[in-house]
Amino acid sequence: MPKPQNKEERQRAITEFVLEHGSVKIDDLQQIVSVSPMTLYRDLHDLESGRIIDRFRGEVTAVATTLSETSMRYRMEHDIEEKAALAQAMRPYVSRGMSVLTDDSSTAYSAIAALADIPSLTIITNNWKISQLAIENPRWDLITIGGQYDRHLDANFGPAAIDMLGRMRADVAIFSAAAVTDGVVYHPYENVAEYKDTMRRTARTSYLLVTTTKFHRSALYRVADAADYDGVIVEADLDPEIVSDLEARGANVVRAGGS
Repeated sequence: MPKPQNKEERQRAITEFVLEHGSVKIDDLQQIVSVSPMTLYRDLHDLESGRIIDRFRGEVTAVATTLSETSMRYRMEHDIEEKAALAQAMRPYVSRGMSVLTDDSSTAYSAIAALADIPSLTIITNNWKISQLAIENPRWDLITIGGQYDRHLDANFGPAAIDMLGRMRADVAIFSAAAVTDGVVYHPYENVAEYKDTMRRTARTSYLLVTTTKFHRSALYRVADAADYDGVIVEADLDPEIVSDLEARGANVVRAGGS
């Protein structure tokens, strides 16, 4: 297959490659375009300026849009302190002996990591990184949700996952969101939105942990209303107007670090 030569062809090829793989090394892109490193740098700069890709520590990742989500690997490297604060605010809702169901989010990963000292938890998840956390904790049990593996999201989805959820009743579920718009949670992928909605209804209690950036994004498929969760945990400095709007919808808003 001939390599793209002109600028438009190169940038289209780069975009398609990144979207397909989620997150790639800059060196990988050098292999698909016949240009100098400086020309590739200019192409990446153009795509980044157009909010098509992000660059971070030598990797190129597709920007989340209404129709796409960034890779799990990329999300694990961003908003680390903010997610840790939300995780600490989640701790009071989990106690010894509980079954804890999580989605595939990097925020849920942070929340589970923050529970490491609580014994006798049963972690239930479709996410492989969260599964590994549970495997490494000798005081925890693990139930993995099966289904088709999505390499980009590092998690299992599909009818098998939905069916397995339907036969469970967890004590508590921990979620995040790709986007929260006008008090409603959305996700770019229909199958993930369906999974998250089923997951929420599977648990006795459910908590939505959302970094501030998610309130400035949009996505296509509805998951649930913020008021459908038992608690919506947000950053302490979230815009008071957004908090008021959530509370007006009936959401129980918990500020991380708040009293």
